[in-house]
Amino acid sequence: MASLEVEGTQQTIDLGDKAECTLGRLDEASRSYPDIDLNPCNAVEAGVSRRHAKITRVGDDRFYIMDLSSTNYTHVNGEKLEPFEPKVLDEGDEVHLGTLKLIFHQQ
Repeated sequence: MASLEVEGTQQTIDLGDKAECTLGRLDEASRSYPDIDLNPCNAVEAGVSRRHAKITRVGDDRFYIMDLSSTNYTHVNGEKLEPFEPKVLDEGDEVHLGTLKLIFHQQ
């Protein structure tokens, strides 16, 4: 089981059992329907793109994150990700989507 903790809140986002999930902002006008809608986390103000990043599960315990060519970039532990280049996620990694800070947890 894996989740993302929204820093500074009591909110935790369960990544579920899917092999892949997209992170971004739901926007019906542009028909953007990410698997995980970050609008409740002030995504617009934080600069989160409609289709910002994707988390992929490989097996039971390996997770990767990939920037989907977002406007305000994805960073893991301060390192800017190149678009479409997967990066391994480990327990406690800090993920920034724009300025939205998430902490990756894996149980």
